[in-house]
Amino acid sequence: MLTGRLPSQHRVNPLGTSVLGSEQTSVAEVLADAGYDTGAVVSNPVLLASRRLDQGFRHYDDRMTRPEQNRPQLHERTAEATTQAALEFIAAAAEPWFLWVHYQDPHGPYAPPETGPPTDPPGEEPLPLLRHHSGYGGIPAYQALEGARTARAYERAYTDEVRYLERHVGALLDLIERRYQPFLVVTSDHGEAFGEDDYWFAHGHSLGLDQIRVPLWVRAPETGSAEEVQARVEPRPISTAGVAATLIRAAGLTIPSEFTAPPIPFRADDQAPFPAEVVAEHEARLAVVIGNQYYARDRATFSPGRRDAVSGGVVWPFPPRTCELGTDGRASAYLERSPGRLASALAQHEAQEDASPESAGEPTGARLPRFQRSALEALGYLE
Repeated sequence: MLTGRLPSQHRVNPLGTSVLGSEQTSVAEVLADAGYDTGAVVSNPVLLASRRLDQGFRHYDDRMTRPEQNRPQLHERTAEATTQAALEFIAAAAEPWFLWVHYQDPHGPYAPPETGPPTDPPGEEPLPLLRHHSGYGGIPAYQALEGARTARAYERAYTDEVRYLERHVGALLDLIERRYQPFLVVTSDHGEAFGEDDYWFAHGHSLGLDQIRVPLWVRAPETGSAEEVQARVEPRPISTAGVAATLIRAAGLTIPSEFTAPPIPFRADDQAPFPAEVVAEHEARLAVVIGNQYYARDRATFSPGRRDAVSGGVVWPFPPRTCELGTDGRASAYLERSPGRLASALAQHEAQEDASPESAGEPTGARLPRFQRSALEALGYLE
């Protein structure tokens, strides 16, 4: 979302030792060069400035002081504190300004500050408590909540986190919209599994629909009357990698060629074309959406139970599978097959990956302070 590029192009992997290369261009750099005051407020230690994610930002606030419930060496920031930091930037920013605000909530463990621990409903089968963070077949170790062992208890706790987040995001958006005519994008970097593929309260393990279908809300400044401006839902597939180009286009600037993901058409009369296909990448898997057809497969055959450096658990292979996406947000059940057109699209994408010199190798790891290394080790993000 910062570079408008896929992982095979920007080469930042999930491990905390990888950094954004100085040869990459971020949306903040483009806007700063055009005279924007640029700021970021982030709340997850995988987004530390030491990973060079601060490229182009005059102000990059990665202060996190709240110990995580199950990993006290790991610090994060609550939605309330994040909104407050964002408001402080806005109060001091010169116009025009660009602000990226990253909220950690809702994220495991599901423990919003204003809600007590959940309780298990009677009669529901408990889930096993795992010793690692993968979520395969049970509750990830870092997700463990006192007195809760059932899916319904965790679903309620997750819902409480969403409501807590909504209130504080709403406070930020209300202030911005009262004082400015902003261009706003609200989205997420991943979904969460609640039993799909037998993964529980987890993410990052696959490109299943539970992982890659996320909210995406775009609001442009209103140019007509209230009667002329209407919300619409776009059923066609869109990649969140296109957020960067969308912001640059909304600022009236030329989109640099290195931003390979196209901008999102955000007006009903927009002439910008929708992408013919949307590709998602994972270290072990690939997925593509063409029209209303979804298809995903593993990059290569591997044995069940391969160790996963990030979660501490293991990675399980998935069969090639497809489904149809409905315009109402629903999807058909997965079918284990490889439709020709979609399989060819992924094969062509993989061939382009292999041919690209940018896909060879990973960025050199940054020298992190000891406290940052211990936090990332707790997350499983250091090898």
